[in-house]
Amino acid sequence: MKRTLITLLSIISIAKSAVITSVEGVAVVINPIENPSINPVVNPVVNPERPTQNNNEEIVNVSESKDKKLDMVITWDAEEQEIYDFYDGSNWNFSQSDSLELDRDSPIANILTITDAFIVEDSPGYSHIEIGDGFSVTLKSTDFTFENANGFTGVNDNDNVYSTLNITDGSSMNAAFSAVGLEINVDSTSSLTLRGFGASINSQVERSVVNLSPNAQLTLSSIEKFAQQGDDIYLNGVSFSQNPSILKFNGNTGTAIPEAHLALLSALPIILLLRRRTRFN
Repeated sequence: MKRTLITLLSIISIAKSAVITSVEGVAVVINPIENPSINPVVNPVVNPERPTQNNNEEIVNVSESKDKKLDMVITWDAEEQEIYDFYDGSNWNFSQSDSLELDRDSPIANILTITDAFIVEDSPGYSHIEIGDGFSVTLKSTDFTFENANGFTGVNDNDNVYSTLNITDGSSMNAAFSAVGLEINVDSTSSLTLRGFGASINSQVERSVVNLSPNAQLTLSSIEKFAQQGDDIYLNGVSFSQNPSILKFNGNTGTAIPEAHLALLSALPIILLLRRRTRFN
């Protein structure tokens, strides 16, 4: 019995430092101690087009081409408490970019960072904010709400290059949907609400995905939507369809389980095996 207990404690200790899971029969080791701001890709088979982001510093999409340099970064510069026009040039600092404005009729072709803002976007429904292929918008300590049936989208060009939205540092976003090849990354301090009653993670044109870090929150219009959209919701490279236990629920809000729970779930099959052996010995 003592030997079994010691072995069990050792397994749990190892699991805390390296979560071992299985995706489509492939053993994957995830190191939660690194605590990346964005989930790493642990199995390219699950989502082969997903960019790799594993950096605690400024988040820049690795799918950006070499000519899209950091001099294209545009940062938030508004002082007002509430902003209703995302495209208003006075809200942005263009000093590190060749651009002088954001064109509401064209996809965003810059790396945008919005910090410490409260934005209520009231553009007409289905006008969207398009993020260009390989470019990104990052929210830091920001609350962003689309009042109407709108959201961020990628670009409809069938090239399967993701556009990226990063929700970080205690940010929240409330939108009707995401669509057209948009990857949304939600860190462990932030939340995302997609309130649309249809396919709010919409992959009809190009696949869209939501990547959750442990403790990140995702709210959909109903709990049934999680099952319907489970192929597009990920925690550490594992989709909700593959393993529904990656989320715990309060109403129609799913919270990605923390690392300690991941470790316990990973160790559970071994624990059960040890119990079975002990019972028959």
